[in-house]
Amino acid sequence: MQYRSISDLHRAIVNGLHMLPRDIDLVVGIPRSGLLAANMLGLVANLPMTDLDSFVEGRVYSFGATKNTATFRGASDVRKVLVLDDSINTGGAMRQAKAKLLACESPAQFVFAAVYGLGDRVEGVDFIFEVVEQPRLFQWNFMHHGLLSKACVDIDGVLCLDPTEAENDDGPTYDSFLRNARALHKPTRFIAYLVTSRLEKYRSLTETWLRTNAIDYGKLVMLDLPTATERRRRGIHAGFKAAFYRHSDAEIFIESSLRQATEIASISNKPVLCTETHQMVLPTPLRSLFRMRIPFDAFAFLKRAQAMPEELRYTIADAQNRAKSRTLVTWLGPRPDGFVDAIESVRKICVAKNEYPIIVLSEFHQELMSQADTPVEFIPQVRHLPSLSAGQYQDYARRRHDLMLRKWAISREITLGLGFEEFLAEQLS
Repeated sequence: MQYRSISDLHRAIVNGLHMLPRDIDLVVGIPRSGLLAANMLGLVANLPMTDLDSFVEGRVYSFGATKNTATFRGASDVRKVLVLDDSINTGGAMRQAKAKLLACESPAQFVFAAVYGLGDRVEGVDFIFEVVEQPRLFQWNFMHHGLLSKACVDIDGVLCLDPTEAENDDGPTYDSFLRNARALHKPTRFIAYLVTSRLEKYRSLTETWLRTNAIDYGKLVMLDLPTATERRRRGIHAGFKAAFYRHSDAEIFIESSLRQATEIASISNKPVLCTETHQMVLPTPLRSLFRMRIPFDAFAFLKRAQAMPEELRYTIADAQNRAKSRTLVTWLGPRPDGFVDAIESVRKICVAKNEYPIIVLSEFHQELMSQADTPVEFIPQVRHLPSLSAGQYQDYARRRHDLMLRKWAISREITLGLGFEEFLAEQLS
């Protein structure tokens, strides 16, 4: 299962800009998700944008004061238009867009692109920024995806906001919260299982809230303990969810807490989508690791390597290893049991694929660092550098991460724990 967040979308757009012609006058987004991509690209490249139907009707969205629009007045002025969708599968939406544009008889030249595609070449599409194969989920559509019919979904923090500390009193205030909880990620598809650590005694109130919010589901699984105090004493939130998930036919669990998501994935040996950080938390050991495609701009690192002083480049003594492409294998943040075995499995796969792996950790691990047959790098956590301010730590961590990428001339990156930006956000929170 591949997952892309909104930050991944932004990264893919920035990395794909070099493909596009430089004389684009306007970005047109294909509704609905294509509008997100079009707006993001317009902001990045300082280009005006509009939606497909508005363009056909001759209308363009109004501009902010910072937009460079001195020679641009409306849709009739454009000479070259980028028509953009967030993703393409069968190409049906793109064909419909072309038919509308043909019917409007615009004199503009059209360029067609999608941020994500099943292959780097799709008939009728000029540019694909990144290949992401099926099955795949996006942050902006995960609650409207057919996979929900094969999913376990948490309630608090996913379907509704979490209760505040004051609301979570296991008494009248909590009753009020259950009746009036604010909906968060509202699904439009049937959900197979709702799995929550809410107590069984609150089933009636929970079912009423679900009916009120028109949430369609198959089974509601709740924790059968007498009090919230007993639940906290046992600390079995994640274990309870993982036990059900492991023995169910569900293919994915959607969980709000990163800590619980990591535990659930480890215990169930199945993937968990964490809505706190919007990342896919994978089980260990990772059986399908190389089905993942990590967003990556090879051109950026080529430019960095060319511009980098010779004395900063790291030379591998062994000529055979020196000729291999180099893969960064990172595990930043929480480390579940078995993470060393997972890293070793990935290292062996890299070697089998004739790649030279470099391991990056955020915590010293003596056994791994002493026994590894490949280099091990280290990005320290905030607690390792108590004398630095938050700003100083952020600057230091970014410089250290960038130096690793540059000195090793990395061709590919595999993220097993948190992504670097997620790790940095966690450290600064």
